[in-house]
Amino acid sequence: MVDVVIKLADDPVGNCRWRFVAYVTNSGLYSDAIADRLAACLLDRDLHVRAETIFWAVVANAKTFAHFSEAVLTGAGTMLRKFRNPESTGFWRESERKRAARGIEIAQRLRAGESVASIRESMPEEDSFSFDKLASLSHVLVTQ
Repeated sequence: MVDVVIKLADDPVGNCRWRFVAYVTNSGLYSDAIADRLAACLLDRDLHVRAETIFWAVVANAKTFAHFSEAVLTGAGTMLRKFRNPESTGFWRESERKRAARGIEIAQRLRAGESVASIRESMPEEDSFSFDKLASLSHVLVTQ
């Protein structure tokens, strides 16, 4: 079953990637391979997938979150894309690195009990949908 679940993470359809995150959230399944796929989901261009991954990071246990954070901050999940203009590679790699760090920071702050509204106010570069999705899940975050 794990192999099938991991294949969902690599699917080009965003709903499949979202289902991967949902399965991992509900099952508690975690491994290095799953951590790498979750890191890619944190960087996903589908905002629903990204928000669900941030939510997963918030509700994950402390040991899993620490491992995941370290993996993300050391580059797990980054795409090795070739750009039409090689001079733009550095710019986009830095953008992806900042986006990954921002996702981890949002999760850390939510884990520490900070409100979605407060985090949203201090992070204007994050898309509003991510915060809207997290706010809709705030009832779950309060009970954690």
